Amino acid sequence: MREGRVDPSLIGRILKAIGQLPEPVYYPSDDSFLMLDAISDIPFQGKDVLDIGTGSGILGLFCAMQGANVTISDVNELAIRYALRAAEALGVKLNPVLSDLFSNVNGKFDSVLFNPPYLSSVRVKDQAVDGGPEGIALARNFLRDLPLHLQKNGTAFLLLSNLNRPEVLLAEHPEFQFTVKAKRNLFFEQLEALVLQLRQDFAEGSDS
Repeated sequence: MREGRVDPSLIGRILKAIGQLPEPVYYPSDDSFLMLDAISDIPFQGKDVLDIGTGSGILGLFCAMQGANVTISDVNELAIRYALRAAEALGVKLNPVLSDLFSNVNGKFDSVLFNPPYLSSVRVKDQAVDGGPEGIALARNFLRDLPLHLQKNGTAFLLLSNLNRPEVLLAEHPEFQFTVKAKRNLFFEQLEALVLQLRQDFAEGSDS
């Protein structure tokens, strides 16, 4: 396991383009930068990438700057609008889809990125940070539909906290093999960026 290293000047350019965001839109934080670490060494040139729940757009913007064909989706129209504004400032293109997870997304992708809200709540009050019961409601729905949108040899990246008990969630989905690509310790939790791929027998079965 190795944390990638993103050029700080590149991160600075992206953050400058993102600028100030209205309160409902999630601004990049430790989880966002850990996901950047996890995808920093992926060859995105010419690949089809889906950034689910794009928020500020930082992950999709990074991939577009590496030459990927990037689709961003979010349930929040403001997030889409501000991500497109940042893309224009950076001179890259994003394909926007207003969507609750995969609900309005078509096609399959080489890479699917999801940095979900993962804070535990009985009832979701803030879509930017609340992950529902145990903090994994959105991640669970994401994993359920991911096989329909991931290329046979594609890769997905998912961020979770150890407080979400990711091992329990992933045990529900034997169709995936996964590894922890990067970790970051915070004062009360450990964030983990997971890499997921379809197991070969499942991938072949899904194409038949």
